[in-house]
Amino acid sequence: MSTTSNKWALVTGSARRIGRAIALELATHGWNIVVHYHHSADDAATLAKEIMALGRQAALAEIDLAETEHVARLIPSLAKELGHLSVLVNNASLFEQDAHDPDGHRHRAVNAEAPRILSEQFYQQIPADETGAIVNLLDGVPAEKGFQAYMKSKNVLQSLTLDMAKRFAPIVRVNGVAPGPVVPSARQTPEHFLAQREATLLKTCITPDDIARAAYFLLTSPAITGEILHVDGGGQA
Repeated sequence: MSTTSNKWALVTGSARRIGRAIALELATHGWNIVVHYHHSADDAATLAKEIMALGRQAALAEIDLAETEHVARLIPSLAKELGHLSVLVNNASLFEQDAHDPDGHRHRAVNAEAPRILSEQFYQQIPADETGAIVNLLDGVPAEKGFQAYMKSKNVLQSLTLDMAKRFAPIVRVNGVAPGPVVPSARQTPEHFLAQREATLLKTCITPDDIARAAYFLLTSPAITGEILHVDGGGQA
């Protein structure tokens, strides 16, 4: 991995929540950050200011990851403008009930196909004398009724993670982080979220910073590829 002061990392869905924590963790350790967002323009701009306050550079990238043609142009345009990227974190995720995506097409597009395209392009733009690293955000929470399209798309991404680790070696390392219940979604009550947390072995609060530290560990561990790191409170009790 590049050791220059001009290292760039693309973190998808980094304006808020876990993505924001990962972006700040990487910026703290010397990376410049491409802040990708779709709807959260104000949050993305705020994060960019915080990154620059840490002495790093920040660039904003606004695209809908469900639009394949837009996804296909993102990394080539960034590499042309900024130089090659050394880190890719596929964090952005769609989490909707099956009723809102009956055929699962949008979940597959955002949660599996977009990370696949971005990862392929990331691999292709690594210079001959450099290496890179990818972390994919998976899911360590047991599947729930009504969210089968979401879970299927995350299972596809997990399979892709292991496949790409083999195909991209030794140039690019590919790993995954599978979080447990970290922050409540807009579709669950505080009571439901607390019940999920209490069902884990550790019964503890898992924070976005916990996930960010796990991602940083995998991104900076040169002897690790093809691993899925569960940060889920020990799983179900």
